[in-house]
Amino acid sequence: MRTTYDLPELVERLRRLADDLERIDRGRGPTAAELRRAPCLTRWVTVPCGAALAGIVEGHPRIGPGPVTTSPLYHLSNDLTWGRTLSRFYRLGEPMFLN
Repeated sequence: MRTTYDLPELVERLRRLADDLERIDRGRGPTAAELRRAPCLTRWVTVPCGAALAGIVEGHPRIGPGPVTTSPLYHLSNDLTWGRTLSRFYRLGEPMFLN
């Protein structure tokens, strides 16, 4: 079977995601240092069914600043200041819509 992704890279991403989700479950979210290194999304929204985040990104390690849709979203902090996608943590600035 032919795949369109790098299987070893996907396995490593999933391992890091699982480790982070276990930390979050134990009440230990990302450290201040991890959040400082994380890209920041502003004017963000969740994509239908919470499957991903979309917004304006700055500080992403592989893409320039501008509009993005993230990889799948696995956790959103209760205070809506950060989220964990398949690929990485994101700091969350002001959302697109305020309640």
